[in-house]
Amino acid sequence: MIDMICESIRKALSDFNACEDTLDGARVATHCLYPSFETVQVYVVKMGDGYKVHDGAGAYRSAWGHGRDEGVISRALSAEASRFHLGCFNDSLISAEVPEEWLQSVILSVANASSFAANRAVARFVQAAEEALIEKIDHTLAYSFGQEHIARNFSIRGKSGGERHFDFALRNGDDYGILINGVSPHHASINSKYVAFSDTDGTPDKKFAVFEKTLESDDTALLQQVASIVPLASLAAGARRAVANAY
Repeated sequence: MIDMICESIRKALSDFNACEDTLDGARVATHCLYPSFETVQVYVVKMGDGYKVHDGAGAYRSAWGHGRDEGVISRALSAEASRFHLGCFNDSLISAEVPEEWLQSVILSVANASSFAANRAVARFVQAAEEALIEKIDHTLAYSFGQEHIARNFSIRGKSGGERHFDFALRNGDDYGILINGVSPHHASINSKYVAFSDTDGTPDKKFAVFEKTLESDDTALLQQVASIVPLASLAAGARRAVANAY
């Protein structure tokens, strides 16, 4: 039985044993992932008696696809280059020249640094996008309902026993019965908001996932299981209906 399991594992991991010659060096797939779950690939270049390893600007391209902010991406690359003792040249993370016996460690270091840099940049994009969206939601709710009916940074005990956090809660009667979260089209945002909504009591028509930038169809389908998907422009009307239906 153990041999069968090991054979299945070896088969599943066989792609990571592949090495392909390219103009950028010998390309190696790794177990690390970028924010959209693409495999991190690194490139090994022979340098005299040693080797250099770089990521072929993979982290830069991955982060650029999620949010086109040169400064954020550059800072993320620099931070991870420093942490893993790498250089950063032409948007690529690159190692110093190393002997063959260090090659495995350096491949792993470059792959991890590339993955972390892309994820660091994307996390900042998500944060900035959601901060801007939350400010707009705040303005809409305050104008439509008044400050006295709004709770910000609202926390509630989830069905699992953990604390669940919401950007806003709207009072219907004596309770803050309508929960509102801003959501942006990134995996981290979708996943965290899904968990918060799914772990709290109440029907989806009392939970609003508010978006401004269009969400992917599969993300929309996921969130619709636990919340109402509401464009920012329709938030006031949707919230009024929810409040009216609570009585």
